[in-house]
Amino acid sequence: MNQILTLCLHEIKRVFKNRRSWLVMFLMPVLFTLIFGGLASEGASKIPLAVVDLDQSRLSGWVAQELAKDDSLDLQPMAAGAAEVALRKKKIAGILQFPAGYGAELAAGAKAELSFRHGPDLAVAKVIRLTAEDVSARAAVQVRAAKTWHRLGDGAEWEQRFDELTAAQASVPLITVAEKTVTQSGLAKRLDNKSERSIGFTIMFVMISLLSVTGTMLEARKTGVWYRLLAAPASRLQILSGYLLAFFLIGWIQFFVLMELSSQLFGVVWGDWLGQIVLVSALLLCVVGLGLFIAGLVKTQEQQGAIGTIVIISTCMLGGVYWPLDIVSDTMQKVANFVPQKWAMEGFAKLLAGGGTLADIGPQVGVLLAFGAVFLVAGLSRVKYE
Repeated sequence: MNQILTLCLHEIKRVFKNRRSWLVMFLMPVLFTLIFGGLASEGASKIPLAVVDLDQSRLSGWVAQELAKDDSLDLQPMAAGAAEVALRKKKIAGILQFPAGYGAELAAGAKAELSFRHGPDLAVAKVIRLTAEDVSARAAVQVRAAKTWHRLGDGAEWEQRFDELTAAQASVPLITVAEKTVTQSGLAKRLDNKSERSIGFTIMFVMISLLSVTGTMLEARKTGVWYRLLAAPASRLQILSGYLLAFFLIGWIQFFVLMELSSQLFGVVWGDWLGQIVLVSALLLCVVGLGLFIAGLVKTQEQQGAIGTIVIISTCMLGGVYWPLDIVSDTMQKVANFVPQKWAMEGFAKLLAGGGTLADIGPQVGVLLAFGAVFLVAGLSRVKYE
């Protein structure tokens, strides 16, 4: 046991003695959270969209007017040619176009198509399309109501009844719904963008740091320290246990410090402490196993750093660290199930936003432990003692 603790403490001191490692471990996660989290926390800007009305009818104008009430959209009436140029120059995010005959089709009870074209980088395109379709469907319902009133009323044209219905709706106060999450300890805070990015970048930089730390075994073989350890009065199991314990504790120290910093700087409330301990521990076992596995595939610490960084950053993108997974396609959401970051982010979201406990994150912890078991077995099987 003394040999394990001695080796463990030596590795911890060696890592934290290097002041440059503090930059990656503590400063970079805070800066990334401040930059990426602050972009959406200071108030989201409206999405500029061009409205091309080739129909110029009462109904196309009504739909455009209703869409303009959406606080997230900045609708700008344009001619078709001007809209194309603006989209190419990225002055607008997309084009909503009412084709000729749009109002006539709605009035006839047919399905009127409202086209929406956008650039490839518009993450909320699906939401905008659904919003436009919803308003168009409301227009169709109001047309039917106006025509029914016309038939049953005093002979006034349905267009007049349509305008009267619009005026009547404008005088009716909107129903607002306040959403709150209630837990045993009271109201839970909603997981805002800055909290989500803070969690994500904490995970990413802990993974990057531990990947670098697990490369110590490659450096030890290169410098001859590994062979001196094998010649020392300590078994192979004790040597491996000392390294693994050091890697695990280094990860926990970094994670704990970042949790405290995010709480003080960004107001992140991390939730149930027991759930946090179990979830973080499962994640760290997974990351340590991944580091050992990559170390077993390469020959130098530099190779491990290069390959590992690519693996971590790409899987972080897939796993919802940089952006919420609900804005990506269904296919990418399914692919995300095969990276551990997705399950870690999901577990933290349940603890923070949902006010969950250890029992609520059982599936996420189980998947992370499964990842960890596979990585550890694969990594330890490739450790070279010769």
